[in-house]
Amino acid sequence: MKLFRSKLFWFAAVIVAVCLGLMLWSAVTGRGSFVTDLVGAVVTPLQNGVAKVTDKASGLFGYFYRYNALEKENEELKEQLSAYQRMENEYHSAISQNSALREAAGIRAKRTDFELELCTVVASAGSGFQSALTLSRGSLSGIEEGDPVITGGGLVGFVSEVGLSYCTVTTLINTNFTASALVSRTREVVAVQGNFELAADGLLKVPYLENDADLKEGDMIFTNGGTYPPDLLIGRVTDFRPESHGISSYAVVEPAVKADELSTVFVIKEFNVED
Repeated sequence: MKLFRSKLFWFAAVIVAVCLGLMLWSAVTGRGSFVTDLVGAVVTPLQNGVAKVTDKASGLFGYFYRYNALEKENEELKEQLSAYQRMENEYHSAISQNSALREAAGIRAKRTDFELELCTVVASAGSGFQSALTLSRGSLSGIEEGDPVITGGGLVGFVSEVGLSYCTVTTLINTNFTASALVSRTREVVAVQGNFELAADGLLKVPYLENDADLKEGDMIFTNGGTYPPDLLIGRVTDFRPESHGISSYAVVEPAVKADELSTVFVIKEFNVED
């Protein structure tokens, strides 16, 4: 009897009765109860939210997976590119060396007395009237100060400083350069030297000429022996001008070899000296 007086008993009985009634209603009508709808209304958004979070998590995982794959692929491509660049550098180096060796063979065919040392130009040590080059060979290769430096195209300058594995070359347009020269057309002996003003344009000067000297545009200037072997091409006359004082004139010479465009040169370590 106490059981029937209990509030909990009657509350449970009401819940059971309601559930039985809902089940009976659903069976007769074929429709879900409002409880089912209520549960669906609560659960469905949660399911959708969980699905979205799962999709995002899956997408994020996929992103990191693809990122790692792309990063690995990028490193592999970098290694391949480096390998191709090395191959290209080796190819161009071989072509350059082959060309230099052919050039050396051509020089030796004409000048059998020359002992040549092939050098790579590693740096330009100055510009204009201080123009100089740094080469990849030095005293360990038998190079000495004063040695002429040439290419197949003509005279580049002379060795002015020597280290064990490098040397510095003073070029033609440097103000420290001077040489006895010969005008090919007239066989006139002249001096040629670097000039402070002309060096800015990459040019040389033949000074102390008579105002009526027979020197014309296009005349070729060669070495005349002494410090340098004879018949090395220095350059070409481009102009004939009077000095500012009017007492004498000078010729402007364009060097046959542009020192700032060189990658390899030859140092003449030995040659026959002509009196």
